[in-house]
Amino acid sequence: MMEPLTFRVDPRTRFPLVEVPGQDFALFWLPLTKVQIEYFLSGDISSRFDRAWYLERLRANPRVTFGNLAAQNLAQAFITDITFNEARVFSRWFGRNYDLPTNEEWHRALRIFETVAAHPAFVEQILALPDLHPRARLLVQACEKALPDHQRMRDLSGRRLSHQMMMSLGILEYVYMDTARTRCGACGSSLQIMTSGTTGQSTTMALRDPDQGDRMAVLGVRSTTAAQVRGTPMEYGG
Repeated sequence: MMEPLTFRVDPRTRFPLVEVPGQDFALFWLPLTKVQIEYFLSGDISSRFDRAWYLERLRANPRVTFGNLAAQNLAQAFITDITFNEARVFSRWFGRNYDLPTNEEWHRALRIFETVAAHPAFVEQILALPDLHPRARLLVQACEKALPDHQRMRDLSGRRLSHQMMMSLGILEYVYMDTARTRCGACGSSLQIMTSGTTGQSTTMALRDPDQGDRMAVLGVRSTTAAQVRGTPMEYGG
């Protein structure tokens, strides 16, 4: 058994994060959602992220309501079709110490979460967070219900925490590829871009433009922040 998991919510949107066991950082439970981006847009006074910008993103990856979220449209819950710089802006909006993960951090977290069996108790623990936003609650529940069919997993005994968090068989996610944090790549695996010879194993994908990123309907972002233990850690079995 590994050390306990600790969950908390972010200060802006009150969506869940999980501390990476044995590490000094936490990750959002899910990639950045359209719900969170809409909160960002409601407070942004610049002309850069206006209605036209958001409508363009929705043309690439339409919005879906919680009630209509299902295996075939699960990726529509998340913001995609964004550039590297936009991903950084969104990540840093959450507050001090929030940013994109590095490629190394992302894979370090993946390796740890791959050792833990998926379990509904994790979602129950998230739903028990006192400050969790009601819309985060609905989205977490809807994703948990739709994910097994979305990921086409026939044998649920092999499902890991990385699947539950969509780091495996989810969407692609922006990461930093250099120590100067000026170049980007994409981590993860997406059923939407798999070929017949693809296993679905999460990996790093080189982008055509590592300086600006690529607008892709399956490429989004998951923010990281410094670990900060709050409350009582939540136990789980590996």
